[in-house]
Amino acid sequence: PAHAAAKPARRHREPGRRPPRRLGGVLLGPLAGAVGLVLLTGLGVYAFTAAGDGCSGDDAVTVGVAVAPDVAPAVIRAAGRFNDARHEVEGHCARAQVRTTDPDAVATLLSGKGVAGVTERPDVWIPDSSLWIKLVEGSGQAGAAGAYQVLGGIAATPIVLAMPRGLAVQLRNLGAPEQPSWTELLAAAGTASNAEPDEDAGDSVIPPRLLRLQVADPDRSATGMGTLMLASSLLGRTPGAEAKFAGVVRTIREGVAVSVKAEFDAFDSDVGKGKADRYPVALVPEQAVFGYNSRRPAEPVVAVYPAEGTVFLDHPVAVLSKDRAKAAAARLLWKALSAADTLDDVQRLGFRTPAGRAPTAFSAKNGLNPSAPRALPEPPAAAVRRTMQSWAQLALSIRMLSIIDVSGSMDQKVAPGVTRLQATIRTAQDGLSLLPDDSELGQWVFSTELVGDRDWRELVSVGPLGQRLGSATRRQRMLSAFAQIKVKKHGDTGLYETVMAAFDYMKRTYKPEYVNSILLWTDGRNEDPGGPSLAETLEHIRREYDPARPVLINMFGNGEDVDVNELRQIAQATHGDAYVAETPGQVQALFLKALSQRVSP
Repeated sequence: PAHAAAKPARRHREPGRRPPRRLGGVLLGPLAGAVGLVLLTGLGVYAFTAAGDGCSGDDAVTVGVAVAPDVAPAVIRAAGRFNDARHEVEGHCARAQVRTTDPDAVATLLSGKGVAGVTERPDVWIPDSSLWIKLVEGSGQAGAAGAYQVLGGIAATPIVLAMPRGLAVQLRNLGAPEQPSWTELLAAAGTASNAEPDEDAGDSVIPPRLLRLQVADPDRSATGMGTLMLASSLLGRTPGAEAKFAGVVRTIREGVAVSVKAEFDAFDSDVGKGKADRYPVALVPEQAVFGYNSRRPAEPVVAVYPAEGTVFLDHPVAVLSKDRAKAAAARLLWKALSAADTLDDVQRLGFRTPAGRAPTAFSAKNGLNPSAPRALPEPPAAAVRRTMQSWAQLALSIRMLSIIDVSGSMDQKVAPGVTRLQATIRTAQDGLSLLPDDSELGQWVFSTELVGDRDWRELVSVGPLGQRLGSATRRQRMLSAFAQIKVKKHGDTGLYETVMAAFDYMKRTYKPEYVNSILLWTDGRNEDPGGPSLAETLEHIRREYDPARPVLINMFGNGEDVDVNELRQIAQATHGDAYVAETPGQVQALFLKALSQRVSP
């Protein structure tokens, strides 16, 4: 308080008590309390050394500490106690200099990917999650793997689902359990309007498309990254895991927020107040729920702890310096960071201790459960790298030309009352529901001589699914086109001419901000004697393929008449692949797999 800072210093004190310390006008003693913890985060850089204390200049062993903003106040106070103790290392005094730094900026520097606001490598790094360290270790940067000594964590907070209390009451009235599954919650937040219900969700009482998921950007936030790891861990090696993960990515991608604060801001919008068809919910650290409710909002937030467990943000202390003296000083600093005083400061900020013990303030009244949720196993560095690579690929917008075979054989029954064409169209419709409105899509059909001597015909031009074409959107036009596709009686398969025309079109209209691809569906082999040969087709594609402007071809064969070899040769000329199935279920599974792997390694 200003009036407290203005009072003259007292000349006496109680035995054994240290007087309050000042730094730049900020009180660092007992009077500051928990308020001081929060105020300290705004200072930027903290050296905690006073002029004339004998620990400055070239003689001092200075340990540079980069710490995540959320736990920075507790680290700053611990560094102050460490500096006051005047430790010596190899005959020199040791001090800590703390800088509040976003973990993604440090990770960018350490991974060799450039500079994002941080130009100097810290001696000690305290990010909000070990996931950042594993991401750096898996980056392939020389000396990164296994190079960092992690001394332990100083604070823990699980990733939870936060929702306004009123929404939580509504779900409880519907019969939702106190701890619903992640599968139920993600299914209720799915964006596909015509997708089939997720069988893994069981008989969920939470209506589909009720929730709009808000997630902090996985490229910049450990919460977002942890959400991806959570999805990957829960899916594991279950059937269709790749396709389901692609669906989770789509759900996350449509609700990406720039920060955890932005996630909470959505609760105060018209949507958050129930004036839209979907209610926002947010994946956030439990500590952020504590902080939000501490500000006494108009409607408090409730933390939901899903039944399967969750990912914890563990705030590890990693020693990066190779200097022997600095490494020794860092280990001394670790003692201050793991001391009881620091644990008290950590809990005042709303964190659990590394062992999971909750602050005494946690209760149902402020939307928090003192009991620690189950922690999912920590992923290895290789799994973190793979998952983040998948995110980078799947989060890209896609620009795709879909081409469906309408030759006479597509009228063959493959199940009671279902023709091969009908099964293919249903699969394409399901795929359409997985794509957001900013995806670009177009539809062709092919056989032989559909338009004069030409073997293919355009039904819908390639463009954004959300774009209006007259009185309807392109997505609606696509659905209408699917309903009108008919088999050409006695039509043959003009495969090669169609592939060449489609490849040339997608290359000519290439857009670098998209994954540009072709998906062709067929049940046979080329049957157009007047068209190009396989050798001519391959020679044309290889000659025109541009690695700087890649167009990916994926081929889907269905039926015993498919020539797998020719499909694979054509697809692999563009680093795509061919998928062959004999049943409608296999066609759908392979299509979703191809969609989830649409970016070539």
